[in-house]
Amino acid sequence: MGEILHGACHCGGIRMALRFTKPPPDLQVRSCQCGFCTRQGSITVSDPAGEAVITIAPGCLTEYRFATQSGTSLLCARCGVYAGAVMEADGKQWSIANVRGLAIPGFEGRAGDKMDYDTEAATDRVARRKARWTPTRMVEN
Repeated sequence: MGEILHGACHCGGIRMALRFTKPPPDLQVRSCQCGFCTRQGSITVSDPAGEAVITIAPGCLTEYRFATQSGTSLLCARCGVYAGAVMEADGKQWSIANVRGLAIPGFEGRAGDKMDYDTEAATDRVARRKARWTPTRMVEN
């Protein structure tokens, strides 16, 4: 696999280490058009062939679930940054990283492809995430 990219929320309470199989310019960045993501100004990235490790400092995680309840948005309880989202299914986890919120190098100045998932059925959403999101492991620090 490729290099490991690192990002963190503003205070460092949520950190991600991302091992992607492609360099940042070759990865699609997405801009979900739901009300939550547009308010956050998020631009997300994932690599289904890569891996992510999300490290959470004690007391720094606030989770938010909405709509289909199929994913969990990760927000820092200390600095308020939206770090990304994680989904758990079949005993495994997948995630997307908010490259803006985590200041992940290599994605500066990129505009995300606008994505609209409003009409997607819950089962289709889970299948898409399994196919497109990054296999993930979450740990507490």
